[in-house]
Amino acid sequence: MDLARALRRSDRLLGRYQPLERLLVVDDFDHGMNGWQGLFPDYDGWEDYPERYAPVPTVPEIVALSRADPGLRIDRRIPLGRRAMPMLSSLTSWDIGSQGTWDGTYALKIPTLPIAGEKGLAVKRLTLPERGKLRFETYFCYKAEPSDFRLGEHDVRAVFLACDVMDPHHLRERGEEPLRWWPAVRYVNDPAGGRWQMMLHGSEGVLDGPWDDLPDGRQDLGFNRSPTKYQWHYLRLTIDLTTHCYVDFHCYGKEFAVAGKRHVFDPPLTGFRASTERCPGLVATIFGIEAARDKRCFLYLDSVVISAEGDEAGW
Repeated sequence: MDLARALRRSDRLLGRYQPLERLLVVDDFDHGMNGWQGLFPDYDGWEDYPERYAPVPTVPEIVALSRADPGLRIDRRIPLGRRAMPMLSSLTSWDIGSQGTWDGTYALKIPTLPIAGEKGLAVKRLTLPERGKLRFETYFCYKAEPSDFRLGEHDVRAVFLACDVMDPHHLRERGEEPLRWWPAVRYVNDPAGGRWQMMLHGSEGVLDGPWDDLPDGRQDLGFNRSPTKYQWHYLRLTIDLTTHCYVDFHCYGKEFAVAGKRHVFDPPLTGFRASTERCPGLVATIFGIEAARDKRCFLYLDSVVISAEGDEAGW
């Protein structure tokens, strides 16, 4: 174990992180998108067929709903028309050209639409064993589009890391019913002072809240003094897949008191929203950003490391 730790610390990328014993994801975006994609709705089939998965709509149903309801949330539409999708970026700007990322050339760029309240998302879907700890780490920064040459510090409303977690079905062999839960953290970029929140109550979803302020969640993240100066921050979140609890949360040199907290559905999920059907063992990892004004905002990820540590019964 000491040798493995020493080798990781000598690695140019992993030496910046604090992974658990088993590496699951090491995504350096200098080497591509690595499976991150935008969030779009479930669908099955253009026409009905005997084996169709009935709980999700057909493509014509989603298209009809998108046309009939202009207020429908963008990630619940079929991919039609203007959308904000994650992409690779070398952080090109009007004044100094391409500056690259924290360590390398490309970052994963997650943009919003230029509409207040719109969210830009990037998601990666993993399937994991049911027991043990799971840790998410990244270096990130965020900015508003500098087309108006203004600092834009408060054009960004929030940035967040969220998960949609579903227990594996073989828990039923032990007499347990698989659960779905949504651990998530969010930084609210409040002009009166930034603060961190967690998903602890409510049943609306990680994109809609409600969110709970952390008692020790006050923190000012670096935005720097120019629209095209990027300041990178380290973030780490650990959850326990066995107890469904938060283990630790750290950002930008501050450790937050979250151990033992958990997301409790209030009211409880029912029906399709509570179901783990078709998604046993899912851990959908979601990074996102929300615009505060009618201006495109960007969340940049230099790299992402996801690691695990299991007990003997879980591996």
